[in-house]
Amino acid sequence: MALDELYQEYKSLLFSIAYRMLGTVSDAEDIIQDVFLHAGEVDLAKIVNKKAYLCKMVTNACLDYLKSARKKREVYIGPWLPEPLLVQENDPYVEVVKGELVSFAALLLFEKLTPIERAVFILREVLEYEYVAISEIVGRTETTCRKIFSRVKKKLPELEEEEIKAKSDRNEEIIGSFLSAVFEGNVKQLENLLSDDITLYADGGGNVFAAIKPIHTRTFVIRFIKSLTKQLDTSGANTAKVQIANVNGETGVVAVGVDNVQNVISFRVLNNRIQEIFVVRNPEKLKHI
Repeated sequence: MALDELYQEYKSLLFSIAYRMLGTVSDAEDIIQDVFLHAGEVDLAKIVNKKAYLCKMVTNACLDYLKSARKKREVYIGPWLPEPLLVQENDPYVEVVKGELVSFAALLLFEKLTPIERAVFILREVLEYEYVAISEIVGRTETTCRKIFSRVKKKLPELEEEEIKAKSDRNEEIIGSFLSAVFEGNVKQLENLLSDDITLYADGGGNVFAAIKPIHTRTFVIRFIKSLTKQLDTSGANTAKVQIANVNGETGVVAVGVDNVQNVISFRVLNNRIQEIFVVRNPEKLKHI
């Protein structure tokens, strides 16, 4: 099979691994490009299982990247959030967001794992690889991979909750009501939509206005949302457009200015209440949209 055919067949699969491992769209795409450049330098005809070979290359590249990325995130200004993944129906990555554990909440839970734990869990839980294949990809024994997977399941039981939550069919209605309440200034409706222990995370990366620490309680979350809304130019020729969008496979909100995306907001909804709000404002994380 020619290299370009391999790229077309496996790029979505490889992206699903890299994006979940890294939480950044741009870095995931860069790694895939580098892997295929390297693949072009080897004799692919001698490689029996090309899919496993490419998965191993991408996984190892992600593991190497995370060693340096963790140090950068330790000095990151304010909360670190993933780069949002927005897709249309004809996007080649549409199957990625239709899968499991690609929400902001899930990706942030992955941040609590070591790189090797993350790799084993994604390959087993999300992509449903057999342990023999996982062991070949990550360079560990099957027994070790089983132990790692079991450890992650015990370490992060919330991941089970994320899968159940993702199947909710009322999210679009709830987020639509949230958006209406924000622009109508209906504080009472906002309070009814937010859970008692609501938390808002705002990622500005030190480049734009954002909260340096997570915001708790309805009062402070609503106050922050109001201040965010006031920054949008919603009148005149330079009107900002705020609309519902598919963000990481779930109902989210995108605010678009004249020539750039200003905010991408994702939500974690549980029991028909908004439990967490994730606001990505860092321009560096919105350039790819």
